[in-house]
Amino acid sequence: MDVKERIALRIRAIRKRRGLSQEAVAALIDRSPDTISNLERAISIPTYETLDALAKGLKVPLADFFLDPDTESAIRAEAMARLTDAARQLDDGLLRAAAAIVEVLAATEKPPERATRSRRQ
Repeated sequence: MDVKERIALRIRAIRKRRGLSQEAVAALIDRSPDTISNLERAISIPTYETLDALAKGLKVPLADFFLDPDTESAIRAEAMARLTDAARQLDDGLLRAAAAIVEVLAATEKPPERATRSRRQ
C-alpha cells in the first residue's frame, strides 16, 4: 500500500468514525466534496495545507495520516485508524481499561475456524 492509499484510508476511517459525511468534512476545511471524495479514493494526494486543515478540522494529529507501514493490509490500516481515533476520545481511566482489553485480546490465541458453512447446508 502506498502513501496515497494509506492517507485515503485514514481520512475515510476518521471521517466515518466521527459520523461525518464527505460534504461535512469539506465544509469544515473549506474544500469541495469532490476533493474529499478524490482523497478518500486515493485519486489525488492532499497538499500539506489540505492535510493540515483535515488534521485541525477532524481534531487529530497530522502524523495520524502517516502512521501505518507499507506492509499493512487495507483492512488492518482502517481498523488501526478507527482504534486510534476512538482511543483519543477517551478519558484517562477509560483509555487504561481499553488498553487492558486490547492487550487481553492480543494475547488470546485465535480460535480454530468453525465448520459453520457445512452446518448451514
